[in-house]
Amino acid sequence: MTDGDIKNSGEISGGDGGGVQPGDQGGAGESLKAASGPRVAVIVPNFNGSSYLGECLPSLLDQSYTNYSVTVVDNASSDDSVDVMRRDFPQVELLANSVNSGFAGGCNTGLKHALAGEAEYFVLVNSDTIADRDWLAELVEVAQSDPRIGVCQSMIYLADRPAMINSAGNEAHYLAFGYCGHYLEEDHGQFTAAVDVPFASGTSLLVKRAVIDEIGLMDEDLFLYQEDLDLSWRARLAGWRVVLAPASKIYHKYSFSRNQMKFYYLERNRLLLLLQNYSPRSLAVLAPAFLGAEVAMIGYSLTGGWFKQKMRGYAWIAGHMGMVRDKRRRVQGQRHVSDAELTSFWTDKMGFADLQDSPLTKIANPVSAAYWKIARKLL
Repeated sequence: MTDGDIKNSGEISGGDGGGVQPGDQGGAGESLKAASGPRVAVIVPNFNGSSYLGECLPSLLDQSYTNYSVTVVDNASSDDSVDVMRRDFPQVELLANSVNSGFAGGCNTGLKHALAGEAEYFVLVNSDTIADRDWLAELVEVAQSDPRIGVCQSMIYLADRPAMINSAGNEAHYLAFGYCGHYLEEDHGQFTAAVDVPFASGTSLLVKRAVIDEIGLMDEDLFLYQEDLDLSWRARLAGWRVVLAPASKIYHKYSFSRNQMKFYYLERNRLLLLLQNYSPRSLAVLAPAFLGAEVAMIGYSLTGGWFKQKMRGYAWIAGHMGMVRDKRRRVQGQRHVSDAELTSFWTDKMGFADLQDSPLTKIANPVSAAYWKIARKLL
């Protein structure tokens, strides 16, 4: 994504510089802390999400926290998203990309634009969400509670079952499989304090300016999936904490799906993260597990009809090894934390809630756990 992918200045609406201004909502009872807290840029990447905007944006505009702006980045939607924005939400800043640059590219368009302003914190939030009124205030409060916190995730619930958890911090397998943590658990008050999590879900994620200054933006080469794992991984390697803000509540219109495009990006990007983010020693230690997992995933792709997508992923990586090496150098050059420390947050289980009865996980998890028990001592 380059600046040229934003069509032109005429595609940016909102004459006040974008978003909500202090005092636009809320009464005299609003807290002074909310009014005087750090400036926050809320960025909503959108692709063909016009049916969601009517619920998402009103909830984002009606926050108890007041020192923030809201920007929607439209990724060349083919639906009426842009028309809906201009007609129904003229107070929200709109950036319209001329091409679909993926989730990472859409987020980066908004981040680059916001970095030119005064925001200290940047919040990435999906358009298929509905935020609690204190969602942003609670997110900022946790982010401010410790200068070492660099990335912070909201408590994400299922919109159609609001007592059920979508993610209370995502889980990361040591071979870079990522999935929703505590998915389909009922919230009965078990999450009461900010805690470190393996990685923060991009559904509702705060990142500090200092983190972006140090490690850079999202990796646009990932395009879809694993961008949030990569961002959290690189932040933690650089010494930042990645935490859950349990009182920052947001409701996600989530549905689990499997398809060829998703399989391609998940598998390709998983390999990219392994190659770019692990140290050479870790890659050597994990090589046998990696090879075993690849055999298993090839078998899985054959049974699922996704073998071509798996091979396509290998071909893409082989054709971009120079880029992978360059990224490795950058990531490893920013490292302040050992893999032994970082992987203390990782899991040895592939705990996809929707695949718990799969033979793949039933067979793989015991083997994975046994290997990880030995491997962790060698990192």
